Amino acid sequence: MDYNWELGRLKETGKFVLGERVTEKLRKKGDIKAVVIADEPHLKAKYEELKTPKFVVPLNSIQLGNTFGKPFAVSVVGVIDSGVSQFKENE
Repeated sequence: MDYNWELGRLKETGKFVLGERVTEKLRKKGDIKAVVIADEPHLKAKYEELKTPKFVVPLNSIQLGNTFGKPFAVSVVGVIDSGVSQFKENE
């Protein structure tokens, strides 16, 4: 999977939230279908037991933030609706 391409497709056609707190809040309510995680060791360990489908992208949190046009680090993206991207419930 070309993660840069799929993140662009998610950005254009899907619904998502940025950040750990809001993702966790919506995940507990059942609104999050998948989680996209930056490739950082502490994040992998934190989300290792997560039951929601997760995708670790080969970007650090600063690069992930830049992909979404943000001038700050984004470590987690919560996918509400994947649109035409491959970030779906089934890995």
